[in-house]
Amino acid sequence: MNKSNFIISLLLVSIISCTEKKKPEDDVALKSKGDSLINQTFDTLRNTLLKAIGEKGFPGAISFCNTEAMSLTNTYASEEITIKRTSDKLRNPANAPNSMEQEVISAYLQLIKDNGELKAILKKDDAGSNHYFKPILLQAMCLNCHGDKTTRIKPDTWEAILQKYPADAAFNYKEGDLRGIWHLTFLKNKNQ
Repeated sequence: MNKSNFIISLLLVSIISCTEKKKPEDDVALKSKGDSLINQTFDTLRNTLLKAIGEKGFPGAISFCNTEAMSLTNTYASEEITIKRTSDKLRNPANAPNSMEQEVISAYLQLIKDNGELKAILKKDDAGSNHYFKPILLQAMCLNCHGDKTTRIKPDTWEAILQKYPADAAFNYKEGDLRGIWHLTFLKNKNQ
């Protein structure tokens, strides 16, 4: 390749890469939208779960989670945005992490080992869709169903868990532990 062809090729690569790069303000907007959707979804889940606990106790809340939590997670999803919660310790096998999610969970667990700070992560896939991940940290109330199964989870609640989730692995957590992740996918619009 002669020098002029090399320079032309270099210019073309630069032009193409510049037009494909997102602006930092695009990332800020996606993170802001992601945080807003996660907050709305979490509030809806929490408030509906608290109502179920108030009406039926923790064993009754297990039935609620089994039938309602997944659909409530999708309340604010759309054709352009998917919302998912997943974990490395599953209660519901339908929430199993895909390879990208498992990679993020593993990265968060390593950060915890290294005393690092858990921050939201924004990734772009090969199809051009943006993926926003945020850690789910266990709150004190959650220990009633996700805490130590011998000292914290009451026997009737544990029995309800095993009836709905015989292969449950989502227990023995402590407050503040990484329970899992939120994963929002901002699907690339075909017109983009």
